[in-house]
Amino acid sequence: MNLEKIKFSLALFVGRLVYLFMKILGLNATTFPGKVVLRIDPQFLIKIKNRFKKIILVTGTNGKTTTNNLIFQIITKSGYKALGNLEGANLRTGIATAFIRNPSYYDFGVFEVDEGIFRFVFKDLKPHYVVITNFFRDQLDRYGEIDTTVEKIKGAIKDSKEQILILNADDPFVSRFSDLSNRKIYYGIRNKVRGKDTEEIKESIYCPKCGKRLKYEFFNYAQLGRYFCECGFKNPDYDYYILSAEYKENYWLIHIKDGDEDVFLNFRYPGVYNLYNVISAYSVGRVLGIDKESLKNIISNFSFRLGRLEKFNLGGYDRILVLVKNPAGYNQVLDTIKDDPNEKVILLILNDNVADGRDVSWIWDVDFEKIKDDNISTIICSGTRAEDLLVRLKYAEIPLNKIILENNLNNAILKILTFKAKTYILTTYTALFKSRKLIMKRLRNGT
Repeated sequence: MNLEKIKFSLALFVGRLVYLFMKILGLNATTFPGKVVLRIDPQFLIKIKNRFKKIILVTGTNGKTTTNNLIFQIITKSGYKALGNLEGANLRTGIATAFIRNPSYYDFGVFEVDEGIFRFVFKDLKPHYVVITNFFRDQLDRYGEIDTTVEKIKGAIKDSKEQILILNADDPFVSRFSDLSNRKIYYGIRNKVRGKDTEEIKESIYCPKCGKRLKYEFFNYAQLGRYFCECGFKNPDYDYYILSAEYKENYWLIHIKDGDEDVFLNFRYPGVYNLYNVISAYSVGRVLGIDKESLKNIISNFSFRLGRLEKFNLGGYDRILVLVKNPAGYNQVLDTIKDDPNEKVILLILNDNVADGRDVSWIWDVDFEKIKDDNISTIICSGTRAEDLLVRLKYAEIPLNKIILENNLNNAILKILTFKAKTYILTTYTALFKSRKLIMKRLRNGT
């Protein structure tokens, strides 16, 4: 056995021990075992790529985790053996940990990848398919401006023509990948879904080809919509698209155009952004040769947890946990809350740990004004930057008698769960799993 094989075997053995030990202790073992493995063998990801017949990478700002889980369920329920980093641990350490947990040989590897490290994972895993969801400002202290992120991802792909790219045609940033020579599949939403334009931040204002201001027929959210420029830059033609969608009785009723054929399906998670997740995953399924009827059934019965509109019932009331991490996604969640006619309470949690992004100035681009006149009796602010949230809400003209400051996360969770009302818990990344653990503990105790 040569040195590289010895390093790989040692890394895998130690990583398995670390993973099993952490699980026994009840610790969150989604990244640390991978960190140990990559320290022992920095080439670990390169060495596991041959364990997969095909590899799919999902990247972009919003929707990675839900899209990744949708694709994973489509593949596994179609009879294939697959491995994925389904909890959202999307750095190299998370991908390595996913393999450590279940080392084997697979038909598919389905991995979401943080856009900031995409080029490194792309180089290591040499994927067969790349799904790009969208680009928004997110953690400027890590990524810099969007143009920088887009160009780094393009730079990683441009010299490798084997990959099939599945691209969101409704995002002008993603459309910039059209000039690559790879085979490209485009998806989107053909018509306007929401009734009126909002005042959300629009990231892509100018044409990437000529620099003039882009014109829009409509927005579905943020800069995603039907755009064009007098120089000829516009949405690429769709391969698969949503013709119409209506949210009714807690389900999306979705009409998809697949060539000349019509596909009708349901999806149980609200938010326009979830329509993009659906059509993205549907497009991947069709590219993989999965038939339309199977896709319809799998997507309609899709179930996902881990803080993406995850619903718990405590004390006879729904408690809904939602990850929020940038202005575009946050605004979509606020739209969902605003569209909910029930009386409700909200817990907002803002942390500034490394994984959240140290710079929290992005909360000033969140349109909290959407909910200032809504049927919300109480808003609790918590997390390491709870005071920043309180100040932002004050400037949104939300009455101070509705707002409670509770820096301690444990106390905030306990307090919000005592309210006899529908509850939304909006949290940044590092508080997500702790919040979920506290809620699950209350569920187990039956309180």
